[in-house]
Amino acid sequence: MNNLTWSEVYKHRFEWAKSAHSKFMLNFDNDLYSTHEIKDQIFVAVYGASQVGKTSLILELIGVLPEHHSTVQNVLRADRDYGRSATATVVRYRASSDNYWHIHDVSESSNDRKNLNKNQAKKVLAKIRSDMEVMGDQYNVEEIDISIPEEYLSKKSDRYKDIVIRDLPGVKAENNNEREFVTKAIKDKIEKADLVLLVTTIDNIGLVVQPENLELDELQKWRVNPQRFKIVFTKFYSDDSSLRLCNQLHEQEGSINKDDIRTHIQEQIYTLDNDWKWDVKSQLYALEVGDSWYQLLTEYSEETQSLKKIRNVFFDELKDVIYSASSPIIRLCHGYQIGEISKNFKLEKNQEINIDLNILEKEIKKINKEIKNIDISIDNHQASIDYEKKYTSNRVAYINDLYNDYRSKISHVSIKKLSKTIREPEQQNTSMLADYLLKNIIIIEDEWELIKRDSIGSIDIRDFPYLNDIDSMQSRLKNYTFQTYFFKENYSNDLKKIKYIIDKQLSSMNESLKNSYLECSSYIRTESNKKIKYSNNTILKLKNRKRDLVKRRYMLYRKKSNLEEKLERFNYERDVEIEYSKNFSEFVHTEFKLAISYFSNLAKEESDNMAKLYWIMLIRQLNVDFKIVEGKNDRKN
Repeated sequence: MNNLTWSEVYKHRFEWAKSAHSKFMLNFDNDLYSTHEIKDQIFVAVYGASQVGKTSLILELIGVLPEHHSTVQNVLRADRDYGRSATATVVRYRASSDNYWHIHDVSESSNDRKNLNKNQAKKVLAKIRSDMEVMGDQYNVEEIDISIPEEYLSKKSDRYKDIVIRDLPGVKAENNNEREFVTKAIKDKIEKADLVLLVTTIDNIGLVVQPENLELDELQKWRVNPQRFKIVFTKFYSDDSSLRLCNQLHEQEGSINKDDIRTHIQEQIYTLDNDWKWDVKSQLYALEVGDSWYQLLTEYSEETQSLKKIRNVFFDELKDVIYSASSPIIRLCHGYQIGEISKNFKLEKNQEINIDLNILEKEIKKINKEIKNIDISIDNHQASIDYEKKYTSNRVAYINDLYNDYRSKISHVSIKKLSKTIREPEQQNTSMLADYLLKNIIIIEDEWELIKRDSIGSIDIRDFPYLNDIDSMQSRLKNYTFQTYFFKENYSNDLKKIKYIIDKQLSSMNESLKNSYLECSSYIRTESNKKIKYSNNTILKLKNRKRDLVKRRYMLYRKKSNLEEKLERFNYERDVEIEYSKNFSEFVHTEFKLAISYFSNLAKEESDNMAKLYWIMLIRQLNVDFKIVEGKNDRKN
């Protein structure tokens, strides 16, 4: 151990961190997280809808040269039409170490990979996608690995590392089983990724702003986990509004500032969500990739050159983020952060869902109150109907009794009774007959007026039904030449006719009284029926409203139950993550202590003072690194 240099000692700085991370992650992916490969691999997960330039971005990040972009794209799509999803499972892209394509099921042994040319690769991919379409959620290939030939890639730089990029399928599959399969696959990949890129076009910012568009909780964490999530907006420089912004910045400042662009994008986010409370500018990347970018490059102008410069600035920064993501210390930081991030995410999500639950509770409470008021109102209207029926029945019965009483009074005014009061004329002359007729009619009319006066407020009795026959008879009697009858038969006929008129007047009174009664009772029933009909219609409307409210309440209870179940499941998953972070932290802490112990023993055994000092300096550096891992110090590595 004598004659050790500081560089020889310092090269051991990250070994414990690499080993700790590799040992822990071996539980999740034997193929990628192997001790000898972990040092040179960066694991990036990319999520986004189809046709947003996601594949073009992935190919550029891997290092596919622009002149080979179309060729590689053509192989990957396997002659599949644009606009159609290429796969329903996770695809893992990486650079090949030779000039062949390598495609295999990740679950299979990597030692059995076949060397494929372009056409062979297209056939393999076409079959894989065909099998996926036929089998749907029964397809059991969770992830495929595609290695792109070296001849299509840019030359490896000194800082080159093996970038492994997972292209994640969308979570909004129509088939429930397929959606569950995809969601589980995505969740596992995101949890283990060094970096997650959420990709969308600049005109579809809502994808990352509105939680319902990012169904998976892991994807929604991007707001509270800026170290692991970056948002890439494609088709930025070909977008009219964005291009106007860039031209405006170029005219005003002579150059385009990435901070101004990020501020602009965040302002667009604010327009979609007034409650947005996160400053995410550092996570935003304005890019253009693929054919639309290559087309822009063909137009040589000062503005185009400015766009190219600012695009390169964003792209270089993104590459730096990707390369730094594989730092052993940063990887351990991610593991440590999971617990705190999960706590924050859990707190945020609980607040959001509890707000929704409170809103639902208030709405349910409001509906219950309205239903209660409706029930009271229905009871009141029903009571009103019952009262109206009873009141009408009593009123009609009362009117009927009055009618019978009046009819009885009229019936007592008969010709027999009248004959007792007013005797027939003693002398057979016309004036005596006329007087006899008039006196009887007066008695009858007086009786009518008494009944009419008595009926005020009850039955609306008409005026006395005076018969025209009376006037006709009076005229007849006046028109006789002589008052005295010469023929007894003529007198008898006139007397008989007068009695008939009197009897007819009595009948007319009865008929008029009956009609008044019928009109009155009919009016009472009609008005009552109107009230009852109105109340019945009101009750029907209230019942319909109640039915709608009960249905709405059921939907709200169901939504509330689903939210509560979702919250319970969400909290359980976050608690698992927190426990995972705790286990990870304990594991890393143990590995750190072992490393410190190992290097301490080396320092104790070292006879050379300078070498001993180097080991002590290394131990001190390891302590600094561990504080960074724990989040107790700034990252300076």
